[in-house]
Amino acid sequence: MQLSVNYHGFFNGNFGISEATRLNALALEAVGIKVNRINYSSETFERIETNTPSENETSINIFHININFISDFFSKNQDLQLKNFYNIIYWAWEFPEVSDKVVQILGIFDELWVPSDFCVNIFTQYTGIPVMRFSHPIQKLTDSKDFTREHYGIAENARIYLTIFDSLSTTIRKNPEATIEAFRSVFKEDKNSVLLVKTHNLEKSKDAQKALEKYKDIPNVMIINDHFSKEKLHSLIQQSDVLISLHGSEGFGLTMAEAMAYGKIVVGTGYSGNLDFMNVNNSFLIQYDFIKTSNTKGLIEEGLTLAKPRLQDAIDKLQYIKTNFESLNDIRESARLQIENNFSIQYIGELFKARLGFIQNLSKTDNQPASDVNDIFYLSEIEKLNSRIQYLERTIYNKMRKKVNAFLKKIKNKK
Repeated sequence: MQLSVNYHGFFNGNFGISEATRLNALALEAVGIKVNRINYSSETFERIETNTPSENETSINIFHININFISDFFSKNQDLQLKNFYNIIYWAWEFPEVSDKVVQILGIFDELWVPSDFCVNIFTQYTGIPVMRFSHPIQKLTDSKDFTREHYGIAENARIYLTIFDSLSTTIRKNPEATIEAFRSVFKEDKNSVLLVKTHNLEKSKDAQKALEKYKDIPNVMIINDHFSKEKLHSLIQQSDVLISLHGSEGFGLTMAEAMAYGKIVVGTGYSGNLDFMNVNNSFLIQYDFIKTSNTKGLIEEGLTLAKPRLQDAIDKLQYIKTNFESLNDIRESARLQIENNFSIQYIGELFKARLGFIQNLSKTDNQPASDVNDIFYLSEIEKLNSRIQYLERTIYNKMRKKVNAFLKKIKNKK
């Protein structure tokens, strides 16, 4: 009997989780697994109706819905059929700390899939359900000119250094300032070396705007805030020479792996999910210290652990790349082969197939979750209500604070 799965995710989205969802589905289909793609809006979490087969054709659900979306997603989709299905959740996570509410939700599922050993090591400390590593498969596209130097005023002989991030992913984690500062320290205003800071959603993030504002007039630093198609983004990577990611943590690090697939030099923080494919023989790993998140304005929790890459080490390695660029072919080739041999669509698809074949032969009673599977809807509603209460509390507090400040100012002016 043909293996089949219901794969729930944001298939039409233009962000990392959506691309990972599409890649996983491709890998499953590449090895003959029937994928019932169940698509949702990433903004409303409502299901987008498409002509898909019946969800009851399989006994396996995969939910590729990340931690920060999970409560809203299940609160919005209370008609989902979970009982008598083997329910798998696919999560990427960037911090060693996991909240109690996430642990509670985990116990409802039969199995957790994650993209890196970093994530495996985190979640096995918090749950007794199976935690399986299935790396994001990497898809190489045909070389194209969807991205053109001419359109952006980049000289043909200029060497392109590139960093890519979503402005909504929080600047404290993506850390674009460190990349720009390291680049400026090495290249000054060298017109033959250009740093492209490729982002999107900048208009939605005041923190990212504040972080990048002071760099907007530097001649060889170009900030591009635009939603690129997958083809255009890959074209940009293809035409770049070096990709830099001085991040605080990554669940996997998709763009770093994609750049390596094209044989590019990659510079990245030597911490977290990217260590599954980056090492001292195929890339440049930056030393780091640990910090705790603070003053996050509710974007992420306070007190989470992040790496802080050492700026001087990044400067030293960029200087080495600049001086020895023409002699780095062995590193480029090692990078390309690492991805080709261990992260291809076909390779990851075979790993999926082996695990799903085992699951399909399980009796549902052989591996029951600790909680009733339908508790996910109850927990999601409770979390939604808690979030609403916290929002109202903050709103009332801010209104009262403004009134008090206005009153005090009025009194001060009368003196």
